[in-house]
Amino acid sequence: MKRLFPAAIVLSALTTIAALSGCSRDTPTDPAGVEGADTAALEKSYGEAPHGRHGQGGMRDGMATYEVIIENLTPATGDGASQPFSPPILAAHDPRFGVFRPGQLASPELAMVAEDANNGPLVAQLEGSSRVEQVVQGDGVILPGGSMSFEIRTDGRADRLSAVFMLVNTNDGFGGLDGVQLPASGERSYWVRAWDAGSERNTELASDIPGPCCGSHGVRVPTYERIRPHRGIQGGGDLDPAVYGWEGPVAKVTVRRLAPAYEITLTNLTPATGGGASQPFSPPLVATVRGWVPALAMRGYASDELITLAEDGDAGPLAATLEGSRRVSDLARGDGPVLPGGSVTFTLTADARHDRLALACMLVNTNDGFTGVAGLPLPAGGSMTYDLVAWDAGSEQDTELAADIPGPCYGSHFTGPDEHVRIMPHAGIQGGGDLDPAVYGWDGPVASLTVTRVR
Repeated sequence: MKRLFPAAIVLSALTTIAALSGCSRDTPTDPAGVEGADTAALEKSYGEAPHGRHGQGGMRDGMATYEVIIENLTPATGDGASQPFSPPILAAHDPRFGVFRPGQLASPELAMVAEDANNGPLVAQLEGSSRVEQVVQGDGVILPGGSMSFEIRTDGRADRLSAVFMLVNTNDGFGGLDGVQLPASGERSYWVRAWDAGSERNTELASDIPGPCCGSHGVRVPTYERIRPHRGIQGGGDLDPAVYGWEGPVAKVTVRRLAPAYEITLTNLTPATGGGASQPFSPPLVATVRGWVPALAMRGYASDELITLAEDGDAGPLAATLEGSRRVSDLARGDGPVLPGGSVTFTLTADARHDRLALACMLVNTNDGFTGVAGLPLPAGGSMTYDLVAWDAGSEQDTELAADIPGPCYGSHFTGPDEHVRIMPHAGIQGGGDLDPAVYGWDGPVASLTVTRVR
């Protein structure tokens, strides 16, 4: 989903900064370079190699997240009737692991689920196996006609899903999936039948059934038969098939691979030298992109959209261009300025093709200074932190005059003598106009950017 804020947001944002007061020379540090250029190209262009710092946390390399929805298809014939499902157990595991196999004897752990909805032993067994990536449980029953959603993570090795739940108004009936392959993309649906665990005689007597029909836990007539399709409620005991029975599949399970998600935090590293002083950032524009986006190119001459952002903090034209581009997967804009020492965090989704990050914002107490990245590779797992430097858009002379600066120091929009030179590292505040370098200047990186894969 692409998210945009009104184009005029920069004007109110800079007004907010202005209310707080009366009035570098590095390369960007994305490891693959601007627009995917390599380190050597950057060194040739700007004389300094980029660098980043490994962070902690987030998903591991190569992991994927799935949403699993279990729907109870048994008929809603009354409160506690038909077949509520016990809290399901789901496990992501490798192909050599199995939770149950039709035609084989049920394990003691599976039998405890199928007879009494006792999840503990099976969960402990799954969590103790090196072949299982993750185990999740439901936090309640799934009533007839109801559903429950889960998220489960896995990697390329553990690409199978199993799920188990009891049909609680039976002796030892259960439903589930055993080792279905997780989809590489999109979603798959499975129609789930009921199984008889073969570990308890199907007496259909109130004294033997733990569900709301009867409430009798831990009482059974043991059998030692193989797992087989359940015959349903036959009416041979206390259960009326019209109330507790079912026909066909008992559940539908939908497995959907979720798009990767990233938490992006931008921190303003310029010194907090006073209200509205140093270098507040205009509301940042951030997007997940494929390759690089020409409007955000940070080599050669700045695009008209980038010039508008760099001179006046107005990201509207750039946002509109990105919004209409197939190179962009997800897009967001900040709803306010980022003050010195402050930070802002976004969460964006991506996919296999849109695997890079673009970000831009103005240093508002400059003529046409900005910071950002144009094609930063998103981490496959974990997090990375990068130091970002200031750029000069080359579209307006760096007069440093009050009449030409839109930030809270002076608030002069849409003014300043034009120039037409290539984008270059920003020289910082030189003190040649009305700006005091001790108040509005900076040394080294102007921002820290942390990108963490969270899904």
